[in-house]
Amino acid sequence: MTPSEGCPWLEASNAMQPTYRPSKIARARKCGFRARSKSAGGRKVLANRRKVGRKRLGAS
Repeated sequence: MTPSEGCPWLEASNAMQPTYRPSKIARARKCGFRARSKSAGGRKVLANRRKVGRKRLGAS
């Protein structure tokens, strides 16, 4: 392989992407207070966090 050919494993299609792409909106929709309030399990999570005395109950 000559240097002009390039590295096939570093091409755009084969390059590894970061596994964690943080987004505040996606996090709030998944783990936020309103998301927790919608399901019975999430309400249990909020109740337990209130019982412990957490200042923040959800991600939002």
